[in-house]
Amino acid sequence: MTRIASQFRLAAALTLGLAAVAAAQAKPTKTVPITKEAPGEVVRVDTVRVHDTVTTTRYVRDTLTVTGPTITRYDTVNVMTIPGYLDYGHGLYFGLGAGPEYPSAGLGGGQIPGYLFRANLGWDAMNGPLGFRLTGEWARPDESQTTGAFTARPSIINTTADLKLRIPYFRSARFPGFGLYAVGGAAMAFYKDIVMEDENKNNVLPDGSWHDQFGYNLGGGATIQLGHKREVFVEARYITTSKSGFENNHQIPVVLGINWY
Repeated sequence: MTRIASQFRLAAALTLGLAAVAAAQAKPTKTVPITKEAPGEVVRVDTVRVHDTVTTTRYVRDTLTVTGPTITRYDTVNVMTIPGYLDYGHGLYFGLGAGPEYPSAGLGGGQIPGYLFRANLGWDAMNGPLGFRLTGEWARPDESQTTGAFTARPSIINTTADLKLRIPYFRSARFPGFGLYAVGGAAMAFYKDIVMEDENKNNVLPDGSWHDQFGYNLGGGATIQLGHKREVFVEARYITTSKSGFENNHQIPVVLGINWY
């Protein structure tokens, strides 16, 4: 009986010891002293605020239904900056030029290539490719060896009224001053001391007076802007005129000149 009581006492002592150890571990390790506020002292209170913000995004899809025909428009804007003095010439202009002149067909039997002088007056649109031009040329082909002893130096005055189409193919930042154009329209030729071929290929000597023929012309050229509304041009045209009973007269003038706007 005494042995059993001793065992109970030992178990109770172990239980109390374990409880004391657990209580010691649960005790806080840091002690915050609490002091009483003294008179005249200011107590500082720090306030920590925690904001919990929840953002909700809502996506709404609106569907627009278009009935009937639709039109799609494409707006393209090309901006090119060039010096102001190289502005593409437009408006009224006057030009002078000169170059060789090549007669052929009905003129080829009695004349050989010579020279010519030219004056032209025209107008080019500012924002468009079309223009109009009046041209006058004085051509002096030379006499051939077979007929030169019987005639004086031939003279031909070519007058034309043309439409002009400027082609801005090379109008870019790389070639801002270069342009191409085409011309074509009616032609009237006045001639003197010209040997012409009739329908039977026979040369007909001139009578020393002026004559005229009506026809057409077409050609093209290139321009280079010199600045301050001036441009150099080189142009080649094909001029053909005709008269009843004779072969058609062909001329190819090639002109180098300058225009002033």
